[in-house]
Amino acid sequence: MKKILLLGVAAVVLAACENKPKTQNEIGQAGQNAEYTQYLDTLKADNNLKITMGKVPVTIVGKELKVGDRIREVPLVINTKLEEKNIFEDKNIKVIYTAPSLDTKVCSLQTKQLNEAAKTYPNVKFYSVTVDTPFAQERFCTANEINGLKAVSDFKYHQFGIQNGFFVKEKGLLTRALVIVDENNNVKYIEYVPEEGKEANIDKALKFLKNNLIKK
Repeated sequence: MKKILLLGVAAVVLAACENKPKTQNEIGQAGQNAEYTQYLDTLKADNNLKITMGKVPVTIVGKELKVGDRIREVPLVINTKLEEKNIFEDKNIKVIYTAPSLDTKVCSLQTKQLNEAAKTYPNVKFYSVTVDTPFAQERFCTANEINGLKAVSDFKYHQFGIQNGFFVKEKGLLTRALVIVDENNNVKYIEYVPEEGKEANIDKALKFLKNNLIKK
């Protein structure tokens, strides 16, 4: 009898917990999550890219960025004050490395390599774009003495990735790619890395930069 009573009490308590009124914060979060999920459902792939993450196919939103296209100038967050800037407004050649996160082995390694390359080409702007928060980016750059390349973030709206064909729908991250644009922000070189865990061919990109865009 005692066992039956205890089970009955437990069931009442469980039901009460399940029916506990949600706080306004919880309701707001649920609404935001639902709204964001609905928004993601509207995003479609308009490309033939075959990209995998951990060998699992993922969806890259929008059109594939190709040589000859003009990159869409979407402001990015540039510092821990959460200031936004259009990094494409100047008349510099730019090397842009998009990646899932600076806190992964491949992204970390390649960001360091590009940082060293930036010292060789002082008139070229080098950028790493991820959806890491600016706070995480600053910690990484400080710890690794990243001072030639500028890390900027697409975490706030994801619009740089969505509008330029780098956003991974299933993960909310940017796919790994390496892009070079000229002074007018026209794409001159681009590599989409087929598997997220693999490296972009930095040597090939830098050779193209040196042979085709650097004035002798």
